[in-house]
Amino acid sequence: MIARRAPDVLVIGGGVVGCAVADALAATGRTVLVVDRGALGAEASSAAAGVLAAASGSEPAGPRLALRRASLELFPALAARLRDETGVDPGWTRSGVLELLLDPAGVADAEARAARRRAEGFRVERLDAPALRAEAPAANPAAAGALLFPDDAQVVAPRLVEALAASARRRGAELVAGAEVRDVAWDGARIARVHVNADTVTPGTVVLAAGAWSPGVPGLVPRLGVVPARGQMVALRPAAPAGPRILTWADGYLVPRADGEVLVGATVEDAGFAKAVTSAGLAALAGKVAAIAPALAAAPVVRAWAGLRPHAPAGGPILGRVPETENLVVATGHHRNGVLLAPITAAVVAAVVAGAPPPVDVAPFLPPRAARA
Repeated sequence: MIARRAPDVLVIGGGVVGCAVADALAATGRTVLVVDRGALGAEASSAAAGVLAAASGSEPAGPRLALRRASLELFPALAARLRDETGVDPGWTRSGVLELLLDPAGVADAEARAARRRAEGFRVERLDAPALRAEAPAANPAAAGALLFPDDAQVVAPRLVEALAASARRRGAELVAGAEVRDVAWDGARIARVHVNADTVTPGTVVLAAGAWSPGVPGLVPRLGVVPARGQMVALRPAAPAGPRILTWADGYLVPRADGEVLVGATVEDAGFAKAVTSAGLAALAGKVAAIAPALAAAPVVRAWAGLRPHAPAGGPILGRVPETENLVVATGHHRNGVLLAPITAAVVAAVVAGAPPPVDVAPFLPPRAARA
């Protein structure tokens, strides 16, 4: 049952983005209601490895990299505040990312990219093979070395969602799980009523943050172009510590956790809404372990899971007020970067709701106009 029937803001979706948005909006004194068709943070947010990568990776300079960088810079203060105010530690750690140099033909390209990153103001170190072994004993001994991006980091994604939800509640927001939007009634260009289960909500503004399910929320923006992209992962528990650094090569990564687990990710699959672990997916993940850290191939698998990321094939995220509407804001399509981009997304949405300039340029990410039945 929903207690708050006329909130200033209704947030549809209670994953990491929805909870971050609720927390930011509640901090401004607005009344906020968050509804989610399932449990809070139960979909892509709980499946994520929590890698916070801005400098590493191949994203070229531009608005998307600027968005990632701005969000990464918000994490240290955000994590400290959440831990102090809620007692939930999101597990933020500046672990750094080691990008292995396993392809001799690609070393020159990697070093050129490192030079570009330095020119963009990022810290990058070139490690030779002995230095790589010292940093990451489990790394593939065939690697010629690695690029170290020391400022990239990680969080424990489920704990981040838990902390954001707890903070939002402390600030007065109402968060309701198992609450599905059934219908939306418009009055011209304005959303007048939203039917949630058996309740009717009359919001001031609606924020659509339902991840891969965003286009399916009835009566809103069915032509967002967001589709589910399945990602499978496993957790290993090696006998010896794997070292503090995140290890990457090609599209694979290994994320060591403080509890001794090593997360291995991730597949990117077009499988619709089939959230399943498959033998093909496990084989692909085993291949990533063999390439990045073959010494871990014998480590026991303690967990395997899958999640559905919100992928915008035309480019994401999709962020901002929907054109030709008065009170509909979209925050979805973050694909593999929902956890990383949650803080800056929340800051952008809070600014849009307040009618203020966003803290970063979001013009390339604006949603399409609403197309309602």
